[in-house]
Amino acid sequence: MANLQITGKLRIIVTLLNPQHSRPTVTRIFACLWLSLHGYAALLDATIGPTGLRFQTATGQEFATGQALQSSNPPQEETGSRKPNKTNNKPASPVPNSPVPRNNPDDETNASGGLTAPKQTAGTAQPALSPQQQLQIDTLIEQLSAPKFSQRESAATALLQIGAPALASLRKQLELSGEQEAQIRITELIKQLMDGQVEVQIEDFLAMKTVNFAGWPEIRLILGSDTLATRTLFVEILRSYPNLPPSMQRNYTNRDRSIALESVVAAMQKKRFKQAATIADAFALVIPHVYPDFVMPDDSEDLVISVLQSNTATKLRKDTQLSPSFRYLLGQWMIQTSLANREDVLFYGMDWDIPQCQIIAKKTILNEKRASTDALKYCLQAMAKFGNRSDVPAISTLLTDKRPVSPPLLTPRGTITNQVSDLAIAAIACIYGVELEDVGFTGVRQDPRQGFQPREIGFPKDDPEKRVAAEKMIKAILKASPPIVAPRPGNPQLAPGLGN
Repeated sequence: MANLQITGKLRIIVTLLNPQHSRPTVTRIFACLWLSLHGYAALLDATIGPTGLRFQTATGQEFATGQALQSSNPPQEETGSRKPNKTNNKPASPVPNSPVPRNNPDDETNASGGLTAPKQTAGTAQPALSPQQQLQIDTLIEQLSAPKFSQRESAATALLQIGAPALASLRKQLELSGEQEAQIRITELIKQLMDGQVEVQIEDFLAMKTVNFAGWPEIRLILGSDTLATRTLFVEILRSYPNLPPSMQRNYTNRDRSIALESVVAAMQKKRFKQAATIADAFALVIPHVYPDFVMPDDSEDLVISVLQSNTATKLRKDTQLSPSFRYLLGQWMIQTSLANREDVLFYGMDWDIPQCQIIAKKTILNEKRASTDALKYCLQAMAKFGNRSDVPAISTLLTDKRPVSPPLLTPRGTITNQVSDLAIAAIACIYGVELEDVGFTGVRQDPRQGFQPREIGFPKDDPEKRVAAEKMIKAILKASPPIVAPRPGNPQLAPGLGN
């Protein structure tokens, strides 16, 4: 008689768990075997009791299925609890071959496209599933293929409420399922659950909690501090370009970083004429250049220049927390730029007061025989501002270059003409601390931002002897105090803590 009562109640439980049952499944047979061994009271309690099956969602909140009774008293025991059994003071025996999830490396991926993702942090770890909870998840996954749309939607909603505990089963079913529609639905569910996990981790991250986002240790070193401002910038980059932060890890290659930056360039080109670049966009374009021998992808150079010409650059210069690190990254980027953009690069480099202008200017003078007079003009301005006496031999090679630089300028003193050699004289005078007016440039002073103003540098067209006198004076200065011969400078060192 007792057996008949148990059998009757089991039929009720199976009906409650799956109203659309048609034939026995492996999952239901497993449930019946488990109940026959361990009793049905716990499952009955969880299914139709006051709390139902309980899960912890990605937000840390507990979620219960079934109809909750209007009672403020919590249950004395929760189904699936991992506490010791109070009746015999021993832990409950695990069920053989029970589908309790283990630490799966797949659970640590995020929206970064599979590179490397943040690990679970304290407060977000998911508890092991009880057999009853696993049974419900499996049943809901089966219902994703139900014939009725309402059943499929209801099952999907329930799985999203369960959250991260359902991920392992969904991934497993994705591998086993042969139905294309079911695979699409399961893939979308996995993506939504993963995105939800990342957003929870971002909330913790912006609350200054420890979250192990891939690439954050390296980017934190580059940004120079761990503040809300730097974390907010990291999150904006992660959301816009999820592949970039992981590629900044030291165990990745410059090829990996180049691929990640190519995706940044492609995304920015699509929105270039529709939406202004953000500060996160600006950092994303230059941050990989912190690594030695990194080669920028095509079109990256023009995008950075367009950012420097925008209001975003103006805002960034006023940001006391982020501006220093951006200046450093901009200097690393400048070294990689091409001759085609040399004028713009040196102009903005001097405007941002970036000392790497000296390196680029010197390399241009020595190595770029095809450099235009406009490019040489900016090179000599940069030398006047950042150069030292070891740069004078390179500048001296231009003392015989008579190519005109600017159109003739009409002044009260007559028509002033200038040439490359005149700018070389001015650059050497600035490096030696000689006033420009003393060299022969009447009424001209050094410009603290750009070395000097090229239009002001020149000599009267009808008095060529003044140019000759200035050339003799510079030669006398160099003879009396020869320039220092120093090794050619290399690239600036990598950011602290990012050494190979």
